[in-house]
Amino acid sequence: MTINKLLMPSLLIVGLAFSSCDDFLTQMPRHELTMENAVRDYESAQQLVNGMYSTYEYASQLGGYVSAYLNSQAGLWEYSAAHVNMTYRQSNSDTDDIWKQLYTCINAANAAINSIETAPETIFPSVEAKEKLIAEARCFRGFMNLQLLWYFARWFDEPDSPYGIIYRDKVSDLSNLMVDRSTVGQSYQYVIDDLSYAEQHLDDYETSVYMSKQFAQALHAKLLLVRGWEGDYEEALGLVNAVLSSPGAAAIDPDIEHLYTEAWDSKELLFAQNKIDIIAQTSSSYTSAGYSDYVWGAGLYGQEYTDIPTGWLQADPRYDYIFGMAYGAEQWQVDQGEQKLTLTKLYHGGRIVDPNAKYCTYVLRMTELYIMKAELLARTNPGDLSGAIAPINEYRAQYTNPVLPEIEVPSSHDALMNAIFKEYVVALCMENDAVWLASIRMQTEGDTWLKKLKGNEINYSKNQYCWPIPNDEIIAHTNPIAQNPGLE
Repeated sequence: MTINKLLMPSLLIVGLAFSSCDDFLTQMPRHELTMENAVRDYESAQQLVNGMYSTYEYASQLGGYVSAYLNSQAGLWEYSAAHVNMTYRQSNSDTDDIWKQLYTCINAANAAINSIETAPETIFPSVEAKEKLIAEARCFRGFMNLQLLWYFARWFDEPDSPYGIIYRDKVSDLSNLMVDRSTVGQSYQYVIDDLSYAEQHLDDYETSVYMSKQFAQALHAKLLLVRGWEGDYEEALGLVNAVLSSPGAAAIDPDIEHLYTEAWDSKELLFAQNKIDIIAQTSSSYTSAGYSDYVWGAGLYGQEYTDIPTGWLQADPRYDYIFGMAYGAEQWQVDQGEQKLTLTKLYHGGRIVDPNAKYCTYVLRMTELYIMKAELLARTNPGDLSGAIAPINEYRAQYTNPVLPEIEVPSSHDALMNAIFKEYVVALCMENDAVWLASIRMQTEGDTWLKKLKGNEINYSKNQYCWPIPNDEIIAHTNPIAQNPGLE
């Protein structure tokens, strides 16, 4: 990915800065922007879109940090006590900087969208070239807004619920910050509108570094699967089938070692939080990237996982490829020569031994689509057990290192859904939000898988299915906005 610097002054935005800032400035690393002269020609329009990606690459709280929290909530491991016990509230939340950095990314996308939309068509090679750049930025904005919806809003509520996202579609300044919360239905529609535009105007997938038509379709399908309103499963299945039948250059990576060592360069990833520029500039990706790489480069070291996932993982042929002995993340640990069993698919060799490994957040990859297809078939045609398990066996059959056995046709619909949930865990453990979201919507023994994994010792309700809006955001609003119920 080649990104050239743009010389533009910072954008004012209340409370939406990276975590290192205490003021009202939104910092956009290596890419600052001025709206008046942001797009002078086609090249500067491309640079503006490239700069948008950089905000995500340098977002120290996104990626691995988010995955660590969500998988703690799902009951896979105990990285964060507040998230294991789901005790986060407005007064004691540790997710405020995630909120700020998501809005920083949205601000960068809005800068690209607003500037390119108003630029004269004569500076672009064609109308289609202009639309493609806008689609790229809208897909990126839709992705960020969907994370806001899934993490900081009551995404599980009815459409008229007032607890949706705070939607911003303009470059933020002091004149437009006091925005009310959208309804949940409106929030979903904002994201769908952006993804639908991207599906129409983006090129086919070539690399996980950029937005693509297939990523937009896949993310749209995941939204519908998670939402689960009337007609959503059927529409989601159509989108998944569209990606699998016309994937561009995307494909299952048959070698799991290649998948995790090559990370964003593997064609299995539809989109990833890569660290290409960071690694190019420094000898330690950890040092520059911050907390998200800390999770992958240090936080995973020697961590144990809860009983049910551990049993599933150990019985899966991929276990010896994704776990291994590794040295600690500090120099003194390496000097002592002690090694511990670690999830090396993401930890690699650790930030001391292997600082330039491709620490990567696997936002969405082809394997997840096959598992989603199995779940969607199970929901839309529950009587066809063999048809529903077939997509999982289809992707498993493409593996050569290791060879994965075929899953037998489950004996009942309940057994089918349990097998699908298990596949989410063993295939995608710790990579993204997939297991967390599945643990809420999928049931076993009359309750959610979340309840099964967490046990009866932890008290929580639906209120804890999202995080609180940060206190700084609440108090900064001159027009009061409501906190998510139960998280005050």
